[in-house]
Amino acid sequence: MTTAADPVRYHLARLVGGLSAPLRDAVGGLVDRPGKLLRSRLLTACAGFGRGDAGRVARLGAVVELVHLASLVHDDVIDRATVRRGGPAVHRAAGPELAVLAGLACLSAAGTEAADLGEGVATAVNRTVAELAHGELLDVERGFDTALSLPDYVDLVRRKTGVLFRLCCLLGAVESGVDSAVVAALAEFGAEWGIAFQVLDDCLDLEAAGDDKPAGTDHLLGLFGAPTLAALRADTTGELGRFLLAPSFSGSDLPRVRELVTAHGGLRAARTLAGVHFGHATTALSRTPDGHARRALAGMLEASRS
Repeated sequence: MTTAADPVRYHLARLVGGLSAPLRDAVGGLVDRPGKLLRSRLLTACAGFGRGDAGRVARLGAVVELVHLASLVHDDVIDRATVRRGGPAVHRAAGPELAVLAGLACLSAAGTEAADLGEGVATAVNRTVAELAHGELLDVERGFDTALSLPDYVDLVRRKTGVLFRLCCLLGAVESGVDSAVVAALAEFGAEWGIAFQVLDDCLDLEAAGDDKPAGTDHLLGLFGAPTLAALRADTTGELGRFLLAPSFSGSDLPRVRELVTAHGGLRAARTLAGVHFGHATTALSRTPDGHARRALAGMLEASRS
């Protein structure tokens, strides 16, 4: 049960509760299964560099979680995912049309709450949502692109994942009252962590099946993550590229994809790439004041590497 004792969940439920019944019901399951609330925890940790108002911090946390929730709903429509957080994806339970509308309604509710929290908050949230939309478009456009370079992929990931991590750190830092140099350092920390987080998730997607989908299923949609892109560059025979683009390619071929990606060093290269961005995040964090808040963020960063 969500109560005021769980302030972020309380405000998240409050915002979703203001939607019309069909839209509220469509995303209600995700609100009841909020996951780890990593983004709001990141925001709260950054607010710990100063004396931010706890009530505002909780509301800001709900805003970033609602933006994240909306992005998941829309991602699942595009990626045709069937499961999310241990339950059916919204588009599977409510239909794709209602899922798209529910995601838009969540973004609207997040924007309204952001505006109530201040013009600077609203501007930051709106810019982030625009970047997320651009990143999603780039993701769709790159389908089945076996020639996509890793730098271009990192730029895509920066827009799809890095910008939301950056927003969390930015909002928390501004709320804490730290100077502009620390705000910039924390924003950079968030952006770099977000990139590392996604690249590492690409590796985990190939290595083992998770709760939400079998391992490697993005390949069926032509969405190739960092390990596969690295392997494609290393495969001088072109076998992996031909295999991925074959008209007969299906789910039964995914184990072979994992074998080829591993054989060509894709997972190793991707983990190295993630390590580079984890390193960039650590360097950015070192430019912030030493103390409990910095140690908390360092601990969160390290925990996400495993």
